[in-house]
Amino acid sequence: MKAFKISLLAALISSPLAAENIDKTWELGVFGDYIKSSTNKEAKLDWDQMEAGKSIGIDLQKVINDYWDIRIELAKTRYDVKNGGDKDYGTRAGIDAIYKLDDSNLYLFAGVKRFNNVKSYNAVNVGAGYNIEMSERLSLYTEAAVYKDLDYGYTDQGIKLGFKYAFGDVKQAAVISKPKPVVKPVVEKAVSKVLDSDNDGVSDDKDRCANTPATVKVDSLGCTLYSEHAAEIKLNVNFANNSSIVQPALVSDIQRLADFMKEYTNTTVEIEGHSSAVGNADYNLMLSQKRADSVKSILVNKFNIDSSRLTTKGYGQSQLLSEENTIAAHKMNRRVVAKISTTTKKVVNKG
Repeated sequence: MKAFKISLLAALISSPLAAENIDKTWELGVFGDYIKSSTNKEAKLDWDQMEAGKSIGIDLQKVINDYWDIRIELAKTRYDVKNGGDKDYGTRAGIDAIYKLDDSNLYLFAGVKRFNNVKSYNAVNVGAGYNIEMSERLSLYTEAAVYKDLDYGYTDQGIKLGFKYAFGDVKQAAVISKPKPVVKPVVEKAVSKVLDSDNDGVSDDKDRCANTPATVKVDSLGCTLYSEHAAEIKLNVNFANNSSIVQPALVSDIQRLADFMKEYTNTTVEIEGHSSAVGNADYNLMLSQKRADSVKSILVNKFNIDSSRLTTKGYGQSQLLSEENTIAAHKMNRRVVAKISTTTKKVVNKG
């Protein structure tokens, strides 16, 4: 007969993911953009009455930390000139510093560019972008920017759409092991020299459990002796920043939880989600619930755990492990954790 005692803690994660489950080092992007030239250029013959242009280009982005990246870009642009009656080609090259907003897909950037078209000139630019994660490595991004010509004083605008592929190693999941069985010490009584029919070491006149197997230990009344066996498993799943996708390297941790539940079939689990305090509280609550639901979905759909044994609840930022306003504290608070322990009785065998 099994006696179970179950406790569960869960919480949500992080990024930078996030605490990312891929240690991103570089991102390579390809893009197309639309450059709207200053209306003053359209009216000037020395600018060939240059109008809007369409570009294709590549950029290479170096990940510095959770908040900052550096990017270089190269682009080739086809401009409409002479009031749309002809075409001209130019190039653009430059570098940007990128600041990523915490717990958001939004980012800001600023940089310097060198334009070579009808004329050559230098420009500074500022802008904002939005990144949409399609998988752990591939993402779609879009940007809007303003370019201020430092040589002639004109202002152009641009919009961009592109794809990025991330390079970096996948983080390895922590190894979780079951504690060793705990066996209670047994005090054995000396064997009486009177009749002992089942050879369990207890004389028949005191034996209340007849015919116990000769291979098991018994108590002073001749009944089978049991020891308490403790079994426990912990689940710790991290997510990329602002993402509910479970990274492939962490699925093995969820499989350990599934195997545990298959072994101890009377266990039920509540998976709880927690977040950092950065960002909107309502959004964090929704995101914590979404990540907890992702873990439940894998348990049900991949490992065939009955959904009736699983419940989820998001707590958002209401139960922080650390209240410090640091990157490390935010990573600690963004997590999903499940802990299940159970106690069962096992027969103690001799020798």
